[in-house]
Amino acid sequence: MLFAVVVSMTAIAQTSTQINFGNLEKKIAKSNQNIENPKSNIKYQTWQSRGELMLEVYNAMTLNAYAGLTMQEFNLVIGRPKQQIEEEQDGVPITKLVMDRVTFTFVEGVLQSWEFTNPLFDNPLVESFNSFLKAIELNEKGKGKDKMTENLQMLKKAFIAEGSNSYSKKDFDNSFKLFSQAIEIGLNPLVASVDTALFFYTGLSAQLDNKLENAIEYYQKSIDYDYYAAGNVFYYIYDAYKSLDRADDGLKYLQDGFLKEPSNQNILYSLIDYYIAKDDDPGIVIEYLNKAKESEPDNQVLYFAEGTIYDRLNNFEASEKAYLKAIEIKPDYFDAVFNLGALYFNQGVKFAEEATQIPPKEDRDGSKYEAKMKLADQEFKRSIPIMERALEINPNSKDTIETLKNLYFRFRSEGADMQKKYEEISRKWEEVR
Repeated sequence: MLFAVVVSMTAIAQTSTQINFGNLEKKIAKSNQNIENPKSNIKYQTWQSRGELMLEVYNAMTLNAYAGLTMQEFNLVIGRPKQQIEEEQDGVPITKLVMDRVTFTFVEGVLQSWEFTNPLFDNPLVESFNSFLKAIELNEKGKGKDKMTENLQMLKKAFIAEGSNSYSKKDFDNSFKLFSQAIEIGLNPLVASVDTALFFYTGLSAQLDNKLENAIEYYQKSIDYDYYAAGNVFYYIYDAYKSLDRADDGLKYLQDGFLKEPSNQNILYSLIDYYIAKDDDPGIVIEYLNKAKESEPDNQVLYFAEGTIYDRLNNFEASEKAYLKAIEIKPDYFDAVFNLGALYFNQGVKFAEEATQIPPKEDRDGSKYEAKMKLADQEFKRSIPIMERALEINPNSKDTIETLKNLYFRFRSEGADMQKKYEEISRKWEEVR
């Protein structure tokens, strides 16, 4: 999702072999002299040129590469690396392409992040922004507004790109600062452009760096601009309040988020857990659903959410009824179909566990055990056609394939057909695993 926020930089104009770093170093030295010169440092053109230079320096430092670039595109446009290193990071294979001044990290053949090893200038984006602000301050007559607007828009994109780079490297303190800066640029009257998703990711960066008050501030702005991130913003702002021991203050966000995004599992579970922690009836969440169904009686998502709640409350019959209603409204609703199959499967697991817990002295002939296992097998067999339907809807669902593999394995000795299904699903499991 984060890459959807990143606006690609301008079209690549140079390959790394064409970038003249020596010439840029001379330009930096010349710019340093100009801003130290009392005659030139009072001219807005001096600071505007410096801001443009620093933006050019940043692009040169990244070799004009950008997140999402494939290795094939990289080799074609940027050039061959000095060294290629294959590593593993958090259990995931990665490829590092080492250049003279920067190292690029690829995950599954796609550029994810970079690390400057010999920067031309420390924090060129911040220097660029400060220079543009100084230019605006000195430009009392407001000359060249269009050019400055263009400069700020390009700078904003660069801040987002570098913020995403820091986010990918889990440097959340820096991604928070960079995203915040991008927002500030967007709010400048010369730009007047609000990226609503950016508020959410700025808040998320703050929360991941334990800046909880900052996180709440930006999540609230995201909500104010109607950017909900599939409901996650409501859950995260509640979680931030909860981490500050202010869960009561965050409850209203769960309630509001539940009505707006009832299929969000984090919101549902958090609402239920909140009421349990308060020694209150978690079934009160159903009241919110009933209100929502009054205005949207044919919304399958509401019935799916109801089924999820009753499942969490161990009310098998009510959960089953709700899932069936959701499927009746939308027969190809994968989430509801899968959850119904899982409901039967888990009921089978429950009966099987109860069978193993029967004390031997209370079941000397094994009849109680057999009765429970018979109930378990009935539920497992009820699950099979539902899970098969789920697989038809979503042929690449790993959870569905794994569940069917376990079910077919259990009944593979009952006939050639079931053995064949087990062999076929096993091959499919190896493919998707």
